[in-house]
Amino acid sequence: LASHPLTRWTGPIGLPDFPKIDDDGFEPVLDAALVAHAREIEAIAGNRDAPTIANTLAALEQAGDALSRVSSIFWMRAGAHTNDAVRALERKVAPKMSRHFSAIYMNAALFARIDALYARREVLDLDAETKRVLEKTWKRFVKAGASLGEADKARLAAINEELALLGARFG
Repeated sequence: LASHPLTRWTGPIGLPDFPKIDDDGFEPVLDAALVAHAREIEAIAGNRDAPTIANTLAALEQAGDALSRVSSIFWMRAGAHTNDAVRALERKVAPKMSRHFSAIYMNAALFARIDALYARREVLDLDAETKRVLEKTWKRFVKAGASLGEADKARLAAINEELALLGARFG
């Protein structure tokens, strides 16, 4: 995964090497990147140490690099240089990505760590940038359903997945 042209960009000025990218390569790399990201998230959420900016917020910001890289190329391809194969994969990937991110934003252990930092934000001696990232992260989790009950989380996740699929079909 770390050496694949979809996740390790070696083109001019650090961009993807587009001639080395073919549509058949996306699905296995996306799947592997989703698994890798889920493992990174579980490590953060399952950390037994008290939440800190470094082991929670910074770790969360740094997690998912491979997924970010491959998905940015995929969605760009889907939006600007698409074909039947990419459109078919988009219909498979969109709900899968929705499920993945719903699981992250509704992860109770992860949100508890972020919420604990957010509750102590005024006494943590944070610089303005870190404080802003913490506030935006906390709000993103709340807006994505982190503070809902389990039944409401499941309902919201199902709605998000359906919207993702409908968006891919419409697009």
